[in-house]
Amino acid sequence: MRVPRRLLFLGSVVAGAALYVRGVYRYRDPVRLPAPQPGAVLSPADGRVLLVRRITDGQVKGYGAVTDLLGWPQAPAAGWLLGLYVGPLDVQYLYQPVGGEVVRAEFADGLALQGGTGAGSLGLGARLGLLLGQPAELPALGRPRLTFTLRAPAGVEKGTEVTVALPDQGGDAETLNFLRPGDPARVGNKAAYAEGGGLVLVALPEGTTPQVSVGDHVTGAETVLARLS
Repeated sequence: MRVPRRLLFLGSVVAGAALYVRGVYRYRDPVRLPAPQPGAVLSPADGRVLLVRRITDGQVKGYGAVTDLLGWPQAPAAGWLLGLYVGPLDVQYLYQPVGGEVVRAEFADGLALQGGTGAGSLGLGARLGLLLGQPAELPALGRPRLTFTLRAPAGVEKGTEVTVALPDQGGDAETLNFLRPGDPARVGNKAAYAEGGGLVLVALPEGTTPQVSVGDHVTGAETVLARLS
């Protein structure tokens, strides 16, 4: 039985589009030059907001101790935790949300980055809903595979730090860290590469005012997530 030429052509187009998305589009690196905005915390990633929740006494309601979520013993005891979902079609790079100094940038000790399904994974239905602009429930969160902390520059309250963490989500996706402790932090510069996207957590200190809500779409190095004191 001969396959109609139209079906062959359509199949070729679909296959070509899939190869382009997987091999080219997901690796795109757009140029982003954020305008100076004193006190602004920019989004570290493209994606959709899944979580905006208070940190009280070192705990995040429904998710436990913020130090466990971030893998950072000096995580804020009070403030805000925001959760972003970077989809497979979003830019896969992470950006520095504030300028100042890199305080910490490391992978979790002994964390296996290959095989299995991590606790932070979203189901297929939730992922499809996010692509259509529908908010999803944040899943149970596993240990972070990468955490970096930036200390805000002079002019902002002393000791103000913003921490970004990527919970383990299993699979064999590659994660690259571009930061080193002690380096100057430059708002909008690339901080890491997270192949395949996934969840990104942002911890903000007390006195911060979130500027986004659950369901909002954010653009890395452009959207203002919050305002610092």
